[in-house]
Amino acid sequence: MNSTIKNSTIYLIQIAISGMLMLILIPIISRYIAPDELGKFVLVQVYMGIGVGIANFGMLLSYERNFFEYEKSKKDSVKLFSSAFIFVFFNLLILLSLVSLFQIEISNLILSGNSQTDLILVVLIGTIFSSLSKYYLTFLKNSGLAKSYAKFVIGNSVIYFSLAVVLMAHLSLGIMSLAYSWIVSNLLLFFLLYFMHRRELPFDFDKGMLKGMLAISLPLTPSIFFGFLSTRLDKILLGLIGSEGAVAIYYMGQTIAMTIFQFMTGLERAFLPEFYRKLLAKKYSTNLYEINNYIFPFFYITIFVALIVALFSKEFVFLFFSSDYQDAIPIVTILSIYYAFLFFGKVTGGQLICAKKTYLTTKLTLLGIAIDCVLNIPFIIIWGVVGAAWATTISSAIILTIFYYFAQKHAKISWRFKPIFIICSLFLAFIIFAIVEYSYSIDFIKALIFKFLFVFIFVIAGYTLNIVSTQKIKKFFETTIS
Repeated sequence: MNSTIKNSTIYLIQIAISGMLMLILIPIISRYIAPDELGKFVLVQVYMGIGVGIANFGMLLSYERNFFEYEKSKKDSVKLFSSAFIFVFFNLLILLSLVSLFQIEISNLILSGNSQTDLILVVLIGTIFSSLSKYYLTFLKNSGLAKSYAKFVIGNSVIYFSLAVVLMAHLSLGIMSLAYSWIVSNLLLFFLLYFMHRRELPFDFDKGMLKGMLAISLPLTPSIFFGFLSTRLDKILLGLIGSEGAVAIYYMGQTIAMTIFQFMTGLERAFLPEFYRKLLAKKYSTNLYEINNYIFPFFYITIFVALIVALFSKEFVFLFFSSDYQDAIPIVTILSIYYAFLFFGKVTGGQLICAKKTYLTTKLTLLGIAIDCVLNIPFIIIWGVVGAAWATTISSAIILTIFYYFAQKHAKISWRFKPIFIICSLFLAFIIFAIVEYSYSIDFIKALIFKFLFVFIFVIAGYTLNIVSTQKIKKFFETTIS
C-alpha cells in the first residue's frame, strides 16, 4: 500500500505539472488563434486520433492485461512488449502511407474553407509517435517505475508548451504552431524512450504471444473504434451541424474539464495494476469489501477535484480567456459531471477485461454511440455547444449504468453503496448551484462564499465517512516523503 501511495503522489505531481501547463497554454491560445482556426486543428486531431486508435487494434489494453501474467519472467515480458509493439508499428506505417497519398482529399472532406494541406500529415505523425510511446510508458507504469514515467511525460508537456508559445507569440504560425509543437514533442518523447530502453526491451517477436494478445484485442477492436468515436462524437457532430468556431469553444471548455480526467488517470496509473491483481485473485480473498475499500478513496479524491473544477470554472474563464471564448463556462461545469463519473467506466471496463468479455464491451460501446448520437443531434440543433455537453453527459450516465450491470454480472465487486450515494448526491447538488449561478448571475461575493462552504462540507463528509482522516493524511505524507 505504501508503494501505491508513493506512486500515486508521483503520478499526481506529473498530472499537476502537465495540467498546469495546459491551463496556462489555453488562455494564450485564446488570444492568438481565432475560434474558427482552432476548430480546424481540434477536428484534425479528432479524426487522426480515431485512425491511430483503430490501427492499434486494442493492443495496448491487451498488452497491459497480459503484462501481469508474464511479469515474473523478464524474457517473456520482453517478448510480450516486442510482439505488441512491432505489430502496431507496421499497422501505423500502413496508415501513414495511406493518409500521405490522400491528405488533400481528406482535408477537403473534414475541413471547410482553405486549410493548411500539411496540417493533417503533421498531426498524424505526432499522434503515431504518441501512440507508440504509450507502450514504453505502460511498461514503466506496470513495472512500478513511476518516477521514470513522470519524468518522460513532464518533459513532453514542457516541450509542447514551450514550442507552442514561441511559435504562436513570436512566429505567428497560427494553428500550425500547435501542429508543429505536437509532432516535435512526441518525436522527442518516443526516441528518448526508445534509446533509454533499447537494451532492456530489445525486439524479440513471439508469434504465440501475439496470438494470445490478439485473442483479447481483436474483439476489442470494434469497441476501440466506437470508443474513440463516442468520446469525440460531440466535436464531430458540432463540426458537421454547427461550425468550427463552436468546436473550438467546446474544446476550450472540455480542456479545462478534462483536468479531472487527467487527474483520475494519474490515480489510475497507481491503483489499476493492484486493482487487476485483486480482481484476478478475488476468489482467494476473505474480505468481501476488499476491492471497494481499496478503490473508494481514489473515487472520493476524483469527485473532490471535479467539484473544485466545476465550482470555480466561471472565475477562471472570465479572468484568463479572451471574450471570444467566454461561452466555454457552462461547458466546463456540465462536463465536470461527465468526467467525474467516468471513474466508474474505468472500473467496469477493468472488470470486463479481466472476465475476458471484450466482445460485450464492443456491443455496449456501440449502444453508447447510438444513444450519444440520438441525443447529440437534437441537443446541438436546439442548444448548440451547451446541448452537446448535456447530451454527452446524459448518454454517458445511461451507458455507464448498463456497463455496471454487465460488469457485475461477469466479475462482481461488492460495493458499499451508502457512502457512494452520499458523495455523489453532494457533488450533484453543488454542481446545480454552479449552473444556476451562471444562468442567473448571482452576486459574485455571495456566490464565492457559497462555493467555499460547499468545498468545506464535502471535506467534512469525507471525514465523517472515514475516507479522510488526520491519521491517513499523516501516513500519506510520511510514506510520500520517506
